[in-house]
Amino acid sequence: MCTDGFPCRCCAARTIDAGPRAVAAALSALGTVVSVTANDAALLSHTGEYQPAALPGEALVCGADQIALRVHPAAVQEISVTTRALTLSGDPGTHRAYFTPLSDGLVITALEAAPPGYTEIAEPVDWPNHDWRGTDQITHLDALTSERYNVLPFTGARQVAPRTVPYLLSHLTDIGLPFTTAVPGGGCVQLHRGPAALVERAGEHVAAVFGAARYVLMPAAIAECWVTSAHGGAGTTTAVELYDHDHRCVTVLTQTGAICRHVHDAWEQIAASLPA
Repeated sequence: MCTDGFPCRCCAARTIDAGPRAVAAALSALGTVVSVTANDAALLSHTGEYQPAALPGEALVCGADQIALRVHPAAVQEISVTTRALTLSGDPGTHRAYFTPLSDGLVITALEAAPPGYTEIAEPVDWPNHDWRGTDQITHLDALTSERYNVLPFTGARQVAPRTVPYLLSHLTDIGLPFTTAVPGGGCVQLHRGPAALVERAGEHVAAVFGAARYVLMPAAIAECWVTSAHGGAGTTTAVELYDHDHRCVTVLTQTGAICRHVHDAWEQIAASLPA
């Protein structure tokens, strides 16, 4: 499977010049696909249809039924297509939509025929001078940069032991608490919200299995784990952020959307109990 960020030797890729915004707008018309967002340490896959993709600053919506994707056009470095998949590449990793018999090939044909899009330049958040505690979850998810990592210790964030993450996933599954998983890759952030059905270990990997989605983590690739907070639909909400050995954010575990108070409180208590 082409999930490691490298070109597939079995498929001849064709470049799509339409641009990330045009591709993002077309995703919801693709029909049923297997979406896979992967970086060096984590992978989130989901079989289904895309909900309308969100651009930076737009509403944060995700659930268990449809594929939720946030696309940062300035962070997408290349867009290509093969007979198997549509791929958005960036640093780190990729986002791929693997086609199924229920996918609409006319959407890809239209994207290949579309005029070239324009190049966008990212406007990075000035994290050192930013009101960290005044930011919301959208700002956090749309700016998962190394600059943000560098100021984490000075913003009230708390470092916890990375070894606790597999146990955190198991505990959330055991008590049936829904949570949001966000995985960046290819200039995108794919999200899923819902309770996990089970957590399993296979070799060096830990996987949380949902209904039509699956989250896979390689604990050995996680160098640091930080607990941060931001404003969400239920008020100030904690996030558990995982960083690889190059200080790149590879996963965010949190709560999003309109959730009931007991779910919010349970999540906050669990996050507060994570040991350093």
